[in-house]
Amino acid sequence: MIVKDIPLNERIIFALDVDNARDALRFVDLLGGTIGYYKVGLQLFLAEGFALVERILERGHKLMLDLKFLDIPYTTAMAMREAAKRGVHMATVHAHVGSVIGAAVAEARETKVLGVTVLTSYDAAELTELGYPGSIQDLVQTRAHIALTAGCAGIVASAQEAAHLRRIYGDDFLIVTPGIRPAAHAIQDDQRRVMTPADALASGADHLVVGRPISRATDPVGTTQRMLQEIAATLEEMKGSGQNP
Repeated sequence: MIVKDIPLNERIIFALDVDNARDALRFVDLLGGTIGYYKVGLQLFLAEGFALVERILERGHKLMLDLKFLDIPYTTAMAMREAAKRGVHMATVHAHVGSVIGAAVAEARETKVLGVTVLTSYDAAELTELGYPGSIQDLVQTRAHIALTAGCAGIVASAQEAAHLRRIYGDDFLIVTPGIRPAAHAIQDDQRRVMTPADALASGADHLVVGRPISRATDPVGTTQRMLQEIAATLEEMKGSGQNP
């Protein structure tokens, strides 16, 4: 498994899970010295739109637009065109249908399209409720194949599936993993398939999406710095074991 040459301050993508620009920019300014990558999801985007996206980009940070597009190919392509025009660095689509993903990729310009496999809040009970007969790992593998075949630069998947996907598909794509919880953070919130930063990286994750463990910490900057120290140590250990770029 190759350790990609990603700046340390871009390994964590901080999830701006707030409902207004004031709070979002407060976190960006607070964490900007340690984190260079931010995620804007559905709630914040519906509240503030591209105006906030552009303000974050103007601060020199990278941005993941996590709207999980899923529509007919034309509509999805036009949505991705709007995201790409604003210069977002990553944007997500649901990895359900190859033609939809391919249409998004065709309009993505420099934006990296990520295929969302199975949400980390799902467990086996939800898959049974949705009518999927196989395991979560089976469904993640199927959707990862759809996404990568259609041209995605990477996928969004739980770190619990990352090692399996690396064994099958290799290293030439990004794995972005939500559901990251520091070892000392016992609360999982609504996330079911979670993992520590060190274990996620060792399993093959490239970027770690972290929200509430930082935003709800009494010392968000200190918490972030400790996580980055753990990440740096893990990456050095991986490189020392021969997993070099």
